[in-house]
Amino acid sequence: MKYLVDISVEPIGTGSTSISSYVKAVYEVLKAKGVKFYPAPSMTTLELDNIEDLGKIIKEIDNKLTDMGVKRIVTIIKVDDRRDKENSIDHKLDVIKM
Repeated sequence: MKYLVDISVEPIGTGSTSISSYVKAVYEVLKAKGVKFYPAPSMTTLELDNIEDLGKIIKEIDNKLTDMGVKRIVTIIKVDDRRDKENSIDHKLDVIKM
């Protein structure tokens, strides 16, 4: 069973309206952790085998952004825990292909 988790990480008080460097830093954390993810314009979908890993991932993201000087981080999380059918990023993308 896979958990699909949408996250939006918002660095606040950076002095700029641009957040691309912070988004890239989040992706670096996800890649280093070996997390499968799908970037979208305002959220990123993670594919997790174990929901307990989510807290560790968020903590590492927060630490990375804090190291970059971010003093406040707001994280929005949505968890899709489907148990009756396959739940994966690839499956969801295959189903909506036109």
